[in-house]
Amino acid sequence: MEFIFWFCLTILASVYFGYYVLCLYTVRTKSLKLKVNKNFKPMVSIVIPTWNEESTIEGKLKNTLELKYPRNKLEIIVIDSGSTDLTKKIVNRFKKVKLIEEKERKGKACALNKAFKFCNGDVIVITDADSRLKEDILLKSMPYFFDPKVGALTGKLILINPDENIVTKIEKNYRDIYHLIRSAESILDSTTIFHGPFSAFRKNSIEKIFTDSVADDTELAFRVRKKNYKTLLIDNAIFWEYTPSKFSERIKLKQRRAHGIIQVMFRFFSTFFFNSNYELFGLLIFPVEFFMHVISPILIFVMVISAFFLPLKILILLLIGLLVGFLIPKVRSLILTFLHTQYACFKGTINYVFNNQSFKWEKIHGTRRYL
Repeated sequence: MEFIFWFCLTILASVYFGYYVLCLYTVRTKSLKLKVNKNFKPMVSIVIPTWNEESTIEGKLKNTLELKYPRNKLEIIVIDSGSTDLTKKIVNRFKKVKLIEEKERKGKACALNKAFKFCNGDVIVITDADSRLKEDILLKSMPYFFDPKVGALTGKLILINPDENIVTKIEKNYRDIYHLIRSAESILDSTTIFHGPFSAFRKNSIEKIFTDSVADDTELAFRVRKKNYKTLLIDNAIFWEYTPSKFSERIKLKQRRAHGIIQVMFRFFSTFFFNSNYELFGLLIFPVEFFMHVISPILIFVMVISAFFLPLKILILLLIGLLVGFLIPKVRSLILTFLHTQYACFKGTINYVFNNQSFKWEKIHGTRRYL
C-alpha cells in the first residue's frame, strides 16, 4: 500500500507539473499560426437555447442585438424547449429575433439539432441565456474562419463576481489555469473543451449530436476535430457570466459538466486516443485530458485510501506539509481548487458509469443574477 501511495503521487505530480510547464512555455513563446482576415465577415446564426429563462432572456437578447456586426449578416434564433413561464412572450417582443418552439422539453441536445435546420449562417454560434457577450466578440472571432483549417472556436470567459467569496475565488483560480491550458492546446493543435456561453462552428462541419449529450458544446468540438478541422480558443473573444457563490451549486455545476465531458471522451476514445492521424491532439492533448478528467480522480481516491497504511512519521510529515500549504492563501486556494474539481470529476465519472444523471440541465440560480 505504501508503494501504491508513492506510485500514484509520482504519476499525478509528473503529468500535472509536466503538462503545466509545457502549456506555460507554449503560451509564452508561441502563437497561433493561421490566416486571419480582419475584413472577413461571414453570415452568422446565433442560437440561444431556452427553458424558463424569463429572468434573464430579455437582457440576453438586448446584449445580442447590441453586437457590432453587419445586420444583414446576422440572424438570432431562440429555440425554446416548452417553457412554462414568460420566456416566449418576452422573446416575441423582439421583432428581429426568430423564435422556434418545442412543445415539450427533450433536452438541450435535441433543441440544438432542431435549431440547426433553421440556421442560414455560414457560422453557427451557440450561446447560453445566462451569459453576456462583449460587443466586438464576432468582429474578433469571425476573421479566424477565413482560414479553411479552422472549424470551431470558443472565447475567453471573464467572471463577473470573481472576488465575492472563497467559492468564487476558487473558480477564478480554476479559470486562470483552465485558460492557460486551453490556449496552449490551441497553439499546439486543438482544444475541444469548449465554453457553452460562446462556441462558434463552421456550419458545414456540424453533425447531429447525441440526444442524451450533456456537454453538447464539447461534443460538437470533438466532431469538428474528427473531420480534421482545428478547434481553438481565441483569447480576445470575450464573454462574461456569473459563477456560483455556494459550494453546493458549484459542485452541482462542476459535477454535471464533468459528467458531460467524460461522456464525450468515452464516446470518442477509440477515435482519438494515441491516434497519430490527429497529430498532437491524438498523441498528447486527448490522452492528457482523459487522464485529468477520468484517471486522476481515481488515483487520488486510491492515494487517500493507501495513505492510512503509511508509516506514522511519514503520514504526520505529509499532514504538516498540507497544513503549512493551507496557511499560505495562494497555495490554499490552489489546493482547494484542485481538490474541488477532482471531486466533481470523480462524482461525474460515477454518474456516467451508473447512468445516474439526467441529460436535462438543472438550473443553477446563482448564475442568473442579471438586472
